[in-house]
Parts: sequence; structure tokens; C-alpha cells
Amino acid sequence: MSTQNISSAALHVVGQYNDAGKTLVNAWRAGAHRLLGGATSRYGSFLAKRVDIEHGRVVALMDRFAEAATSGIESVAKAAARVEAPLSTSVIDAITRIHQPIASASVKIADTVAAGAKKIESRVAGTAEAESEVQTPKAKPAARRRASAGSRALKA
Repeated sequence: MSTQNISSAALHVVGQYNDAGKTLVNAWRAGAHRLLGGATSRYGSFLAKRVDIEHGRVVALMDRFAEAATSGIESVAKAAARVEAPLSTSVIDAITRIHQPIASASVKIADTVAAGAKKIESRVAGTAEAESEVQTPKAKPAARRRASAGSRALKA
């Protein structure tokens, strides 16, 4: 994996976390609107408007952070590409070999987080596909403990 591939992986991770964050904010917004749906008073409509305003602010802030991270990653990648000294190139290649597994794992984790966020959003929204994906785990019976030899001796 070259420095270009590592920077591509980093950009992908930033994008996935940004998407996951937006998805969770959208789920929060949908849940808040569902909660406020029953409130027909003027406070309910006021709070619904505030939720929409804050939603827009949070999404804009997340986009700014993602853009800043992306530009930083691109700057470092361009600087690494300009390095032509043999010693620097070998150091960069060594660092790249070390960070290849980390970058690959980060991409997998980011994809998993984004997929999980989408499941949460669809579950909060109450869509049909979310209902079919939910599985209730079966409870295991409680484990019984055996009496230790010391406690058996006390009973005798």
C-alpha cells in the first residue's frame, strides 16, 4: 500500500465517519419529531423548529470538520509525494508498510460504523426493513455456583 493508498484510505475513513455522524443526527432528528408529533401545543411546534435549526447547525459543523481533515490529509499526501531524497523515501516506505494494516482495519471499522448508523436511522424512522433485521437474543439460564469445600465443612 503506497502513501497514495493510505491517504485514500484515510479520506475514505473520514468520509464514512462523517456519513455515520450525519446518519445518527438524522436519526436523532426523526426521533425528536416523532416524540414531538403528539405535542400539538405551540411549544411542540417551537421545539420542532428548534430541532430542525440545530440539526442544520450540527450537520454544517460536521461538514467543516470533515473538510478540514480532508484538506490536512491531502496536504500531507502531497508533501510526501514531493519527497525525492533516498533516505526520506525509504523512511516513508517503511512507515507506509507499518501503517498498511492499520489503514485497512480503519477502513473496515469505518464501513461497519456507517452501516450500523444506517440501521439505527432506519430503526428510529420505523421502516419495514429495520423491523425485519431486529433479532431478540435468547437469554441464557443463570449459572449455578457449587458450594466450595470450606462452606460445606461449615454446614457439617
